[in-house]
Amino acid sequence: MVYCPLFRNKGGFKMAYEDLTEKTLAARRVFTGKLIAVDVLDIELPDGRRTTREVVRHGAAVGILARRPDGKFVFVRQYRKAVEEPLVEIIAGGMEPGESPEEAARRETAEETGYEATRLERLSTIVCTPGYCEERIHLFFAELAETPHGQHQDPDENVHPVVLDAAEVESAIRGGTLFDSKSLSAWACWKLRA
Repeated sequence: MVYCPLFRNKGGFKMAYEDLTEKTLAARRVFTGKLIAVDVLDIELPDGRRTTREVVRHGAAVGILARRPDGKFVFVRQYRKAVEEPLVEIIAGGMEPGESPEEAARRETAEETGYEATRLERLSTIVCTPGYCEERIHLFFAELAETPHGQHQDPDENVHPVVLDAAEVESAIRGGTLFDSKSLSAWACWKLRA
């Protein structure tokens, strides 16, 4: 085990540690689909050993923890085929080419809920499964307009807005019914910012 002491610098705390960079020797695309691509990388570890890594390429996305003027939060409920069940999640979606995270957050909020985001606050950027996927999700907190104007979902989506107060959100987290990583991360980041 490598000891990683924290040290303070101008920007805050950082960890001092050895270089763990893995050098990519070769890469080959083994799958290209509608949403993802998969690459197999031949790599060299820092000590000279060689191995392979499989990397899912998905691109950047946004996740939005959205609150109405009455203090209630707007989540979405949708069936997630990969886990074979409907999930309650924060608003989320992929970024379009050339789109900023803020633009994507506003677009996704309107598409999935019909609400306009009147104010956005960046919470964090997360990587959900860095062991095999390079996707980064930019998390935001959004204050919503008073009244929704109708959803504009993508043709392959079946998304239903769900309105919860803060106590219901925390009860769902404790009870294990709200458990996807981006939603848990957004809620934790929002709570920590105060």
